[in-house]
Amino acid sequence: MAQKIKFQTQRRDLAGKKVGQLRRQGLIPGNINGDLEKTISVVVDQRKFEQLYEEVGDTGLFYVTVGEEKTERPVLITDVQLDPISATPLHVVFRQVDLTEKITAEVPVELIGEVEIKDAIVATLHDVVEVEALPQDLPEKFEIDISKFTQIGDMVTYKDLEFDRSKVSLTIDEEQLDEPVVMVQEVKEEVEPEPAAETVEGAEDAPAAGAEGEAAPAEAEGEKAE
Repeated sequence: MAQKIKFQTQRRDLAGKKVGQLRRQGLIPGNINGDLEKTISVVVDQRKFEQLYEEVGDTGLFYVTVGEEKTERPVLITDVQLDPISATPLHVVFRQVDLTEKITAEVPVELIGEVEIKDAIVATLHDVVEVEALPQDLPEKFEIDISKFTQIGDMVTYKDLEFDRSKVSLTIDEEQLDEPVVMVQEVKEEVEPEPAAETVEGAEDAPAAGAEGEAAPAEAEGEKAE
């Protein structure tokens, strides 16, 4: 059985532009929504949250407490806003869930291993896969070992993904099961077309300039002799 992960948050009173004060103190504003009557505004320690997020990702279940309350709320991380320059978290959303009800979630696809196929690349056509499961049964990720690929056209489809089908189901139609999630594709070099020779329109039909130039004097001489 996996170890129960707990995380402490504090209630937040500041909102709007004032939350900048919290970030300068190494804190991150956030909310808890989902299976509860009213959204709860919270604040978390930035360093501790980064450690937590690295461990649980987007599909790992853990339990938060708010302030001094004793209630442990089962939650998932559903949104993390990052600073576009420093990539530090600016805001986080926790989703409280009911452990007895299935939910849908996007599970990331992760490639492992290396592939050595000449003039080929491994293309990830779907970097996340949506599934349905109880919160505690959600897969952390779908690992795909690309070292098994041997030729262009090799692929892993939805039906090839490895997971516990007794607890987890894909949220796609049956006809999509054969669609590739990851595929080996050929790398084609772009060849620049050679510039076409420039021609003057109608030049092929025009008589040579020299011939015209020689014909004119001959006519003039003939007229003069008459």
